[in-house]
Amino acid sequence: MGSLAIKYQFLNIYKLGGGVVVESKEQIKKIVKKRRKYLVIASLIFMINLILFSYVQQLLESVSSRPITEEIIEIESGSSLGQVTDDLYKNGLIKNPLAFKIYIRIRGLATKIQAGYYQLSSSMSAIEIADTLVKGRVATYKLTLPEGITIEEIGDILAKRGLNKEKFLSLAKNKEVDLFSTPVTVKYNLEGFLFPETYQIPYGADEKEIIDIMVNEFKRRIKPLEEEIKKSEYDLYQIITIASLIQAEAQIKDEAPVIASVIYNRLNRGMKLQLDATVQYSLSERKSRLLYSDLKVDSEYNTYQNIGLPPGPINNPGIEMIKAALKPEDTDYLYYVVTKKGRHTFTKSYREHLEVQRRLK
Repeated sequence: MGSLAIKYQFLNIYKLGGGVVVESKEQIKKIVKKRRKYLVIASLIFMINLILFSYVQQLLESVSSRPITEEIIEIESGSSLGQVTDDLYKNGLIKNPLAFKIYIRIRGLATKIQAGYYQLSSSMSAIEIADTLVKGRVATYKLTLPEGITIEEIGDILAKRGLNKEKFLSLAKNKEVDLFSTPVTVKYNLEGFLFPETYQIPYGADEKEIIDIMVNEFKRRIKPLEEEIKKSEYDLYQIITIASLIQAEAQIKDEAPVIASVIYNRLNRGMKLQLDATVQYSLSERKSRLLYSDLKVDSEYNTYQNIGLPPGPINNPGIEMIKAALKPEDTDYLYYVVTKKGRHTFTKSYREHLEVQRRLK
């Protein structure tokens, strides 16, 4: 029997591999035949499993339709695995619902799928889709708020995205921020505190959630400046109000600290700030050019009529304008006038100011 058995002739015993001892060649043949049978069965089972695995893998591959389609799918809170699977299949994002369910069950992911809106593609495999849903990589859209944008202008942008402008304005008017006490006379409590930035907003986020994102960004960006704010003779609300004035006046950023110095110098002398931007904020509609009659509008924001700061910010300033409000240039300037290309000429006296205006005519 070659290597399968060793014959001890004087005892008529055969020893097989693995320590099995038999007494005849017939027994050896039976054992070998039995082992071959098991080997064949094991091979068949392996081949069947391999084929099934390959088949399931194919079912989990991307649909790869041409052209590739992308869909925004909403997974509602409390959705069952069956509901999720049906939605994916109906939108042409998975090949086989059963294969997807089996994969999710085997991986123990059925209770880990997160609610939200997802941007899914037919080029994604079912495994990639499952991974996206489990990790909560929700779809987002870009929302850009330029520096100096007002609450009402933000409302217009959101309305174009299908959100409710009136609801947004109501929240912005009444919502409190835990960083300060809001004066009762302001138009919007949140004016100045919705930080201008380019955001990735989750699909389905409502007006309140969007506001929370912007306020949290303001808090994050202002945190490194907390020590400087504490050292200032002005509180956070006043600093943001001043920053909004600088934002409205400084068309060129490197002039911001100088404009800040003019504002502080006039405040320290008890002079009216006389800033056109505060008049524009007081009007029901923005004008391309103010008239002298506009300067008399009855509003606490009108710095032509009232001494000191307006009751609150007039826009949402960027971080550089906030820094300028905290670190103004040390100057004696009290006036400035726009010359060309957005730049200003600064003067220390009203006589000099009039002379600059005369030369520009």
